[in-house]
Amino acid sequence: MCCEDCLSRRAFLSRGTLAVAGIAAIAAGCGDGQIGGEGVTTPIITGPISFEVSTVPQLAIVGELAFVPSNPGIAVKRTGADTFLALSTRCTHEGTRIDIVNDSTSFECPNHGSRYDSNGVVTRQPQAAGSATNLPTFATAYDPVTDILTISPA
Repeated sequence: MCCEDCLSRRAFLSRGTLAVAGIAAIAAGCGDGQIGGEGVTTPIITGPISFEVSTVPQLAIVGELAFVPSNPGIAVKRTGADTFLALSTRCTHEGTRIDIVNDSTSFECPNHGSRYDSNGVVTRQPQAAGSATNLPTFATAYDPVTDILTISPA
Protein backbone atom coordinates (compact mmCIF):
# COMPACT_ATOMS: atom_id res chain seq x y z
CA MET A 1 0.00 0.00 0.00
CA CYS A 2 1.45 3.35 -1.08
CA CYS A 3 1.05 6.21 1.35
CA GLU A 4 2.50 9.55 0.32
CA ASP A 5 0.87 11.43 3.20
CA CYS A 6 1.44 8.85 5.96
CA LEU A 7 3.60 9.69 8.96
CA SER A 8 6.37 7.50 10.26
CA ARG A 9 6.02 6.35 13.84
CA ARG A 10 8.83 8.74 14.86
CA ALA A 11 7.10 11.73 13.19
CA PHE A 12 3.77 10.78 14.75
CA LEU A 13 5.26 10.59 18.25
CA SER A 14 7.14 13.88 17.79
CA ARG A 15 4.01 15.72 16.70
CA GLY A 16 1.98 14.16 19.51
CA THR A 17 4.57 15.31 22.06
CA LEU A 18 4.50 18.84 20.64
CA ALA A 19 0.69 18.88 20.80
CA VAL A 20 0.70 17.84 24.45
CA ALA A 21 3.36 20.46 25.24
CA GLY A 22 1.25 23.10 23.47
CA ILE A 23 -1.85 22.19 25.48
CA ALA A 24 0.17 22.32 28.70
CA ALA A 25 1.46 25.79 27.78
CA ILE A 26 -2.06 27.02 27.07
CA ALA A 27 -3.32 25.57 30.35
CA ALA A 28 -0.46 27.19 32.25
CA GLY A 29 -1.48 30.57 30.81
CA CYS A 30 -4.98 30.19 32.24
CA GLY A 31 -5.62 31.28 35.79
CA ASP A 32 -2.67 31.20 38.14
CA GLY A 33 -1.14 27.90 37.06
CA GLN A 34 -2.66 26.00 39.94
CA ILE A 35 -4.62 22.93 38.94
CA GLY A 36 -6.96 21.67 41.62
CA GLY A 37 -5.37 21.05 44.96
CA GLU A 38 -7.38 22.03 47.96
CA GLY A 39 -5.06 23.51 50.51
CA VAL A 40 -3.10 25.68 48.04
CA THR A 41 -3.23 28.79 50.15
CA THR A 42 -0.30 31.16 50.30
CA PRO A 43 1.97 32.78 47.79
CA ILE A 44 5.65 32.12 48.35
CA ILE A 45 7.36 34.90 50.25
CA THR A 46 11.08 34.34 50.58
CA GLY A 47 11.73 37.46 52.60
CA PRO A 48 10.22 40.70 53.83
CA ILE A 49 8.35 43.02 51.47
CA SER A 50 8.39 46.73 52.32
CA PHE A 51 6.65 49.73 50.83
CA GLU A 52 5.62 53.26 51.74
CA VAL A 53 2.00 53.22 52.93
CA SER A 54 1.21 56.66 51.49
CA THR A 55 1.80 55.27 47.97
CA VAL A 56 -1.36 53.14 48.32
CA PRO A 57 -4.37 55.51 48.66
CA GLN A 58 -6.74 52.80 50.00
CA LEU A 59 -4.52 52.39 53.07
CA ALA A 60 -5.35 55.93 54.23
CA ILE A 61 -8.73 54.55 55.34
CA VAL A 62 -9.13 52.03 58.16
CA GLY A 63 -10.80 48.86 56.89
CA GLU A 64 -10.15 49.20 53.15
CA LEU A 65 -8.24 46.44 51.37
CA ALA A 66 -5.48 46.97 48.82
CA PHE A 67 -3.07 44.72 46.96
CA VAL A 68 0.57 45.03 47.97
CA PRO A 69 2.22 47.03 45.14
CA SER A 70 5.11 44.61 44.56
CA ASN A 71 3.18 41.39 45.26
CA PRO A 72 -0.51 41.08 44.30
CA GLY A 73 -0.47 37.68 46.03
CA ILE A 74 -0.89 39.67 49.25
CA ALA A 75 -3.56 42.15 50.31
CA VAL A 76 -3.29 44.51 53.25
CA LYS A 77 -5.71 46.66 55.21
CA ARG A 78 -5.18 49.31 57.86
CA THR A 79 -6.74 48.21 61.14
CA GLY A 80 -5.76 51.27 63.19
CA ALA A 81 -3.49 54.32 63.12
CA ASP A 82 -0.32 52.18 63.24
CA THR A 83 -1.62 48.64 62.69
CA PHE A 84 -2.19 46.56 59.56
CA LEU A 85 -3.39 43.10 58.56
CA ALA A 86 -1.78 41.27 55.62
CA LEU A 87 -3.57 38.35 53.95
CA SER A 88 -2.93 35.87 51.17
CA THR A 89 -4.97 36.54 48.03
CA ARG A 90 -5.12 32.87 47.03
CA CYS A 91 -8.48 31.17 47.41
CA THR A 92 -8.07 28.30 49.84
CA HIS A 93 -10.40 26.16 47.71
CA GLU A 94 -8.16 25.77 44.64
CA GLY A 95 -5.51 28.47 44.83
CA THR A 96 -7.01 30.95 42.35
CA ARG A 97 -6.14 34.59 42.94
CA ILE A 98 -9.12 36.31 44.55
CA ASP A 99 -10.43 39.79 43.80
CA ILE A 100 -11.06 42.67 46.17
CA VAL A 101 -14.77 43.58 45.89
CA ASN A 102 -17.57 45.51 47.63
CA ASP A 103 -15.85 48.89 47.72
CA SER A 104 -12.56 47.34 48.87
CA THR A 105 -14.05 45.63 51.94
CA SER A 106 -14.11 41.93 51.01
CA PHE A 107 -12.77 39.26 48.65
CA GLU A 108 -14.42 37.01 46.07
CA CYS A 109 -12.97 34.14 44.06
CA PRO A 110 -13.75 34.47 40.35
CA ASN A 111 -13.46 30.69 39.90
CA HIS A 112 -16.16 29.21 42.13
CA GLY A 113 -17.54 32.19 44.06
CA SER A 114 -15.94 31.70 47.49
CA ARG A 115 -16.19 34.88 49.56
CA TYR A 116 -14.09 36.19 52.42
CA ASP A 117 -14.55 39.22 54.66
CA SER A 118 -11.79 41.80 55.07
CA ASN A 119 -10.27 39.72 57.88
CA GLY A 120 -9.96 36.70 55.59
CA VAL A 121 -12.82 34.75 57.20
CA VAL A 122 -14.87 32.60 54.79
CA THR A 123 -18.37 34.03 54.40
CA ARG A 124 -19.48 31.84 51.47
CA GLN A 125 -18.21 28.43 50.46
CA PRO A 126 -17.36 27.71 46.81
CA GLN A 127 -20.13 26.76 44.40
CA ALA A 128 -18.24 23.57 43.52
CA ALA A 129 -17.04 20.42 45.24
CA GLY A 130 -14.69 21.06 48.14
CA SER A 131 -14.51 23.80 50.69
CA ALA A 132 -12.58 26.93 51.55
CA THR A 133 -10.87 27.85 54.81
CA ASN A 134 -9.90 31.25 56.20
CA LEU A 135 -7.12 33.10 54.38
CA PRO A 136 -3.61 32.81 55.83
CA THR A 137 -2.09 35.96 57.31
CA PHE A 138 1.41 37.42 57.29
CA ALA A 139 3.34 39.29 59.96
CA THR A 140 3.35 43.09 59.64
CA ALA A 141 5.56 45.80 61.11
CA TYR A 142 4.88 49.49 60.58
CA ASP A 143 7.27 52.38 61.19
CA PRO A 144 5.16 55.56 61.46
CA VAL A 145 8.24 57.80 61.24
CA THR A 146 9.23 56.52 57.78
CA ASP A 147 5.69 55.39 56.80
CA ILE A 148 7.15 52.00 55.80
CA LEU A 149 5.09 48.82 56.19
CA THR A 150 7.02 45.56 56.15
CA ILE A 151 5.24 42.25 55.52
CA SER A 152 7.03 39.01 56.36
CA PRO A 153 6.26 35.31 56.30
CA ALA A 154 4.36 34.37 59.46
